[in-house]
Amino acid sequence: MKKAFPLVLLLLSIQATAQNRIASLNLCTDQLLLNWIAPERIASITWLSATDQYRKAPLPEHIYLNRGRAEELLRLDPDLVLVGQYGAQRAAGRLRQLGFEVADIPDAYSLEQLSEQLQALENVLGENAPLRKQRQLLQKLLAQPPAPETASALILSANNITYGSGMLEHQLLERAGFENLAAADGAEQLRRVSLEEVIAAQPDLLVLYGGDKDFALAHLAERHPVLQRYFDSDRVFKLPSELSFCPALVAAEVLQQLTEKRKSLAAKQ
Repeated sequence: MKKAFPLVLLLLSIQATAQNRIASLNLCTDQLLLNWIAPERIASITWLSATDQYRKAPLPEHIYLNRGRAEELLRLDPDLVLVGQYGAQRAAGRLRQLGFEVADIPDAYSLEQLSEQLQALENVLGENAPLRKQRQLLQKLLAQPPAPETASALILSANNITYGSGMLEHQLLERAGFENLAAADGAEQLRRVSLEEVIAAQPDLLVLYGGDKDFALAHLAERHPVLQRYFDSDRVFKLPSELSFCPALVAAEVLQQLTEKRKSLAAKQ
């Protein structure tokens, strides 16, 4: 006897396929829609995604840029509104009162939370090939034990910031087999690091973080004669800017790339 397909799953599937026009009230869900949903299905995203800092390509002209207010979406009449865990909650509540379907997508500050975020997104969007591929890749990587630490690394970001043990960036380094020297020095979150400290730490890998337009130690390092040897010997890795505002897009690939980088460093020793 065949097992009956649960009615609730069937209803969720029908609901997801019926959501033809989607709006977002969150920067990260903006980016997820722009990357994984057909443009004609996107009714609105936040104005932030149109700024130079976050926009990677021209936006379709029909997409309305909202500022997180419920009244902006009323005339658009979207089938689904995506909202983050904390932002735009007042607008989300008002839209629910008016009968709109609003889905809370949890924020993510670790690889495990990213997996939960992708699953939540798949639950409301339904069948989506790039989303499913990203979720399955992340789950596969998380199922593997962390690589043994065989090299050290230090992150250099905008405003002389490095990343400690409580950050997603640290988790990526650790799982890829790097000792994060900032964490080893006691940093738990963000802290400033001087160029002298970087030189004294002598990491095996410099990890640069921040946009090309940032006036940051991470970019000045390329001109410093002492640090130039890192660039000459290919001991530099650049984190994509998306990791800072929507890591679900890139975290799995970054983990893969860092793992390969650590292996290549070990092969040269």
